[in-house]
Amino acid sequence: MTTAALITKLKKQLDKETDREVLHSIEFLLSEGTKAERAKRRLMLVAMKSERAIADGRTMTLEEAKLKLADSMEVRRTMRGK
Repeated sequence: MTTAALITKLKKQLDKETDREVLHSIEFLLSEGTKAERAKRRLMLVAMKSERAIADGRTMTLEEAKLKLADSMEVRRTMRGK
């Protein structure tokens, strides 16, 4: 894909986007700055998404997380053995 084609595709997607939070996140990530500032922005974005997930009730207990991790590891072991 050429740069021009990618820019056109991105512009079309951005023109269709109506979620202010998504647009803010994109703007946040595109802000210029030093490597440290970009890393800080990424961490802030993750923290903001985490806070949103907690507010929306998308959480799990420690036991649920352990079970999910154990299941995931079992799937990986099974896939590796094939």
